[in-house]
This record gives sequence, C-alpha cells and structure tokens, in this order.
Amino acid sequence: MISPLPKYLANAGPDPVPYGPRHLPQWDRVFDSVERVLLEQGLHDPQSLRSPRPVEDALDPRLVPEGTLLVLSERERAATETDIEETVRDERAGGCVFVTLPTPDDLGERARALRELAGAAATFGLNPSLRPLPTQRLGRVRQVPLPLHLRSYRFLVADTPGYRVALVTRELPGGGWIGLWSGNDALVDELRAVLGEAVEAAGLLIPAASPSVPDLEGIESEGDVWRQAAELRAYRSVREAELREIARQAALRGVQLRREREARARSA
Repeated sequence: MISPLPKYLANAGPDPVPYGPRHLPQWDRVFDSVERVLLEQGLHDPQSLRSPRPVEDALDPRLVPEGTLLVLSERERAATETDIEETVRDERAGGCVFVTLPTPDDLGERARALRELAGAAATFGLNPSLRPLPTQRLGRVRQVPLPLHLRSYRFLVADTPGYRVALVTRELPGGGWIGLWSGNDALVDELRAVLGEAVEAAGLLIPAASPSVPDLEGIESEGDVWRQAAELRAYRSVREAELREIARQAALRGVQLRREREARARSA
C-alpha cells in the first residue's frame, strides 16, 4: 500500500515545489506528480493496472516533458529494457550506457546480455550491492558503486549516436514502483551529469555526449517524433509489442538516414 505523500506534496498545486533534496530534479518532478495522482485516485498497486492511461490522463501535461511516457507494468518495463539493449547491440555505434546491475543471485540470466552490451558501447554497471560482481562474468562492463542516495532508482540509459533514451524507475514508499521512459534530451543530460559523478568518483571517464536523433524526412523536428510516439501510445487498440517494433524501426531508420547524409557529405 502506498504511504501518504508528505504534506508539502499532497497540498501542493499543479507545480509542486519539492521540500528537501531531489537527486534528479527534472525526473523527480514528474515522479512526484505521478505519485500524487496515484494517491488521489486511491491506486495502491499501480502494477495491477492493465494500462497506464488513467494515470496519464490525470497528469498535468505541463509537468511531463515532451517525449516521456509512463511505465507501470512489469511486462512493459522488461520489454522496454530489452528493446533499448537490443537496439544498442544491433547498431554498435559507440557512445555509452548506464545500467543498474542485478543482485549477485540474479546475475546468471543477465551476464551474457550485459557482456554483449559492453561490446557495443562503453557500459557502466551501477552496482547497488556492497560486494562487486565477478568481473570475469561481466566482460568489459565497468562496475561503478551506486551512491546510497540513488539506490531507490533503477536505471537504463543509452547515450549513443542517434539513439538517446532512458528508462528510470523509482520505488514507492509502500512498495512497488513507477517508471518513466524518455527520449527527452534534457532528461538524458541530467542523468549523464548525475551518474557521471558516480563514474568519475570511481576513477573512470565517460565518452562525450552523443548527438540526438537527426530530423527525418517529413518531420520538422525531433519533438515531432516524440509527439507522434505519444499519440500512438494513446491508441490502446494497438498492441504494445507492435508499438515497440514501430519505435525500434523508427530509431533504426533515423540512424540509416544520418549515415546516408554523412556519406553524401564526405563524397561531396
């Protein structure tokens, strides 16, 4: 059951001002808003919802950055994580990835996927455990102790050329979680800055920020891409698997167009 929100948040207006530290200010602003809607609607178990649509409809659109979707289903979270990792592995375009490592007991089924991910992009494994995982099982994954104040979050951040997306979940006070999936550059940049501090504290360096998805033919800006994705998400008659495939093909097509433009520029 979700614990009551602090008074500062429960009594706040549509633009709540956080009391106390917010470790990811832009992300936490949206998380706080979602948590407040759950409280107002009496939704004690968000993972039981068949669709996040009722919560999305109740959110103040001013508080949700463009290109950001709500994730409440464990099935959708797992599918989104798989989609992000597969896209990075398929493209092998460089850049970097930040990913929360599993517990030692859960490493078995994840070790191979993490090794393959690290072969496609510089991968920083954020370890919430007090003991490091066996390096021989992680290949090139660079382990980074996850700071204590970030252990209520779960991260998967892809900052690769033409593909900058993040899936972040935050634990709820009484159990369960809420998740946000975003391709908003400002949100990805905030994660780079915060997680980059942990990486640098471990004596490691991260690659420079990657370029965003280039403009596509018939679309005037990147914002148009994310608006269309949000509109597609609204049509619940389209199965989630089909939406993920649409998003993946759009990302791959964007990378292909960028490469074609670069090739033309070099031959000019």
